[in-house]
Amino acid sequence: MARLFFLVSGENPTLPFSEVKSILSAEGYGYHILGELSQLLRVEADAKCAEAVKFRSALARECCLEIFCCGAVVNEIISSAERVDFAEFLSSGETFAVRVFRVRGASPHISCLALERIIGGIIFRGVRDTKVYLKNPNKTFVGILTDNMFFFGLRLAEIKHKDLSERRPRRRVFFHPSALTAKIARCMVNLAQARAGELLLDPFCGTGGILIEAGLIGCRTIGFDIKRFMAEGSMKNLRFFGIEPEALIVADARLPPISPNSVDRIVTDPPYGTAATTMGLTTRELLESFFSSASDIIREGGMMCIAAPKDIRVHEIGQRYGFKHLESHFIYVHRRLTREVAVFRYCGE
Repeated sequence: MARLFFLVSGENPTLPFSEVKSILSAEGYGYHILGELSQLLRVEADAKCAEAVKFRSALARECCLEIFCCGAVVNEIISSAERVDFAEFLSSGETFAVRVFRVRGASPHISCLALERIIGGIIFRGVRDTKVYLKNPNKTFVGILTDNMFFFGLRLAEIKHKDLSERRPRRRVFFHPSALTAKIARCMVNLAQARAGELLLDPFCGTGGILIEAGLIGCRTIGFDIKRFMAEGSMKNLRFFGIEPEALIVADARLPPISPNSVDRIVTDPPYGTAATTMGLTTRELLESFFSSASDIIREGGMMCIAAPKDIRVHEIGQRYGFKHLESHFIYVHRRLTREVAVFRYCGE
């Protein structure tokens, strides 16, 4: 077990931390939480988990092996760095760079550039035959200023998310304005702790965004949509990204054509709003019917991640049908819509 810290996106206060924890659980890495600060999650875990988070995460930015932490005071930072034997992290002949980031304007009295130069000098003097190389170093050391603290570590993974941008809804073959972003779709798949080889169902699959993200991490996928043109468009999108679902069916999610207890994960964004059809039902009525059928097809212990308007209180609906509510996160979309992303585990009725 090593001390690690994850720098995460600041666009939501709770989603990024839960996503990282869910990935660790899904991939079988035990962990212990050391602390949560502004955009910084500290854990004890196997350092190998960095690659799993890099492969799966939509909201993490950096994973680093923690070397030291201290107050955000320049003299304290320097003295802490001087006590480190950097030969443990950097071999003779290797190149390195130091990067310092500030979270939400933290510690404005400290110059990130000056810290990079000072700590870089300490490392250069402490390890023989090393060179600073900013463009493509062998090792990168990362410092984070947040909440009046400074965290310094060795980068294990940098997560750039270029692939998520390439999968945004308007870049797909088939587009519909109700589609989730690739970032939120991937995050929801992670919150459900989906694992490679498991069967994941999206019963309101729309343009296939959730199924794409699940397929890319190795899940077997099934999708339903009551509209034939949506199901056909979803298939085009899936195949465009090299994913072949086990089934993509024109079907009513309230009457799922699938065997009982056959699904490992359900991840979905049911229709609501002016751009989507709710089959003549209110959104609440649709969700009530859906949860009733979902309890028949998901295996005991299986997980669901579902999005719905905040005022629907989807976390209360799920609990009436044997789903244990684990957590909810709230995403502001626009003045008339804040989305609740709720996570459940099915425990049986």
